[in-house]
Amino acid sequence: MDKDPKIMFGGKWISASDALHKMESASVATDVIERFNNNFPHLASEITKDVVPLARKRLKNIKLMMPEEPNKADFDALVKEILENSSPEEALDILEQEHGQKMDMQGLISLAGAEAYVESLRRDAVELEINMISADQTAELWNEIGRPAPGGGLWNEQKVEKVLSKSLL
Repeated sequence: MDKDPKIMFGGKWISASDALHKMESASVATDVIERFNNNFPHLASEITKDVVPLARKRLKNIKLMMPEEPNKADFDALVKEILENSSPEEALDILEQEHGQKMDMQGLISLAGAEAYVESLRRDAVELEINMISADQTAELWNEIGRPAPGGGLWNEQKVEKVLSKSLL
């Protein structure tokens, strides 16, 4: 079996890196259409109104296939446990320094699971909120450090507020 992670995209398995580029482009385009609809409702058509939820639904239905590794279940549990006790960036550092496993943020999310990732984000968001950092400022910070937003696209105030209110996922 091929060692590269694969993602089901458009009914075909393609490399994860190719799929992530396509997903990011689709997410950004969806965000632009959504902003257009919100800022110019009198110009928005039924098609532009319908495409945003459809695109978000399709992006969520993309499946990931990771290559099988020996003791994969044990490693997945380790990754999840590390993420439960640290920020995503700290988890990546711990995995590399203490376990010799270098991976990117998408790999971390894939192994730990979206719920563990969002819980880690929630802890960070609560800490930032306690320190009087607004949701808008948090979104800007997370975009700058490259944290993926669940569902794709860029972070914004509403997505951060969903993380804080536990209504994301």
